[in-house]
Amino acid sequence: MAIGVQAMHHGTMKFRRWRAQERGQDVLAAALYEGKSRARERIDRWWAAGGAHRDEVWRGAWFLLTEAHFRFGNHERPERVVPVLEFLLEADPTSPYRPQVRLTACLPQTAADAPNGVYMGDPEVPRLVEAALRFPDPGLRQRLADLLSVTDQPGLLDALETAFRPRARLGPTYIGAAPPGHETRCDLWLEGEPNSFLKIVCTNPNLPRPPAQPDDIDLSLLALLKDRLDLLPAFEQGALAVRLLEYLRTWLPEQVHDRCRRALRNLSAREGVTAVCDQAMLGDAEAIAAARDAGYRPASPAWAPVFLLLTGQFSAYREADPNGRVLQLMCSIDGLRIGKDVIIDRILAIVDTDLPDDVAAAVRRSLRDLGPLSDSSVEDVGRRGMRRAILARAIKLEQEAVAAVVDAGYLPDDDDQELLPLLFLTEQFERYDREDPNGTRLRAVLAEKRYRYEHEHFRTVAERAGRPDPWPPKQPSLSGDRRSTRHATTWPSSFGAGGHF
Repeated sequence: MAIGVQAMHHGTMKFRRWRAQERGQDVLAAALYEGKSRARERIDRWWAAGGAHRDEVWRGAWFLLTEAHFRFGNHERPERVVPVLEFLLEADPTSPYRPQVRLTACLPQTAADAPNGVYMGDPEVPRLVEAALRFPDPGLRQRLADLLSVTDQPGLLDALETAFRPRARLGPTYIGAAPPGHETRCDLWLEGEPNSFLKIVCTNPNLPRPPAQPDDIDLSLLALLKDRLDLLPAFEQGALAVRLLEYLRTWLPEQVHDRCRRALRNLSAREGVTAVCDQAMLGDAEAIAAARDAGYRPASPAWAPVFLLLTGQFSAYREADPNGRVLQLMCSIDGLRIGKDVIIDRILAIVDTDLPDDVAAAVRRSLRDLGPLSDSSVEDVGRRGMRRAILARAIKLEQEAVAAVVDAGYLPDDDDQELLPLLFLTEQFERYDREDPNGTRLRAVLAEKRYRYEHEHFRTVAERAGRPDPWPPKQPSLSGDRRSTRHATTWPSSFGAGGHF
């Protein structure tokens, strides 16, 4: 009998310990859901006592919010959430943060997820931001929005930054975000006006904060929106420069675009300048304007001639490349950041524009002096890559590339199968006729490798030269052969014919 009593007593103690963990939740539920005054008095007393008693109430509140599926979409039970949130929004003069309410008194300093393991009433801070935007009760939704608009509580500021990042990150075009007739890839506006979330972060005087990590580039837009360009040097400057240029390619309010341009002209580190110079050489108009206005130059002097040429700084280009060797100088650079084919594309694109005559002549000389060297140096490797790029553009009938190939006598490297198409497309018919007098070899090459070429180019040249079109006829499709067509009665397994698996 004594043993039974002892066991019963032991079980009761375990039950009481288990109940103690849920005591805050139970008493809070009685106070908030059932309106029991004695329960409410006890809750207020525990909260005022602080320490473990307040922690019981705090965790109990988040237990109740979890049971009510707080911010779980269609599963949420607003009638159970509202009393708990209203309790947490009551004034608390002990809170060290604004506004002084129970919520800010106990929230953690970060919006990071609670540790893995058994859920013990840990708050889900980011859900408070979601509730301020989409909670079904308009009054409570506004109260939360007002709180977030003024708070300096670090966990809530962290949650606002967490919500801001994906909205500032350039995604697809957001329909209805930009003003009519424009498109934007940022999800922060409605028809050009700040959406409800942007209103909160723009109103909060404690945002933006200096980035905790230099590569947190998404937060740079917050600094731009609030004209805090003094914070931009804290970001990684190369990534920042690229993002600023991306922002200039999508709709943003004009004052934000103006700040992007100012920031591009005041980059604080070489990495940012290099990124702008690279984008300028790739043809980005905003990068070209920023580089010219700020007097940026590539870090390596070998890049200077092509950079000055491609950004239209012709006086400086003449000084940097008096002998017209812009491409040869680049061939000496080991480990180009920009591919040789891209450089050739950009050079070919500007030769046909309104260049000064002497500059155009210098560029054409450089395009025609990329023949192989007698050694296997870095420059020789670079020359080979640029020749290949010019040859690739010539077979697409790009006029300047064709002229360079013919004048310089560029030919494919040890590939007879590429020679005949090149000779035909560049209209070097004297040599072509010696190599392939009746056209059969070219036709065979095209039949085997037609995926490399475009029929339209061969047809254009053939018509211009009065020659037969060398493109081989289409092979008959096997699917058109009636003998290959399967019929229902010829399948290996046919139930009608007694077939089996």
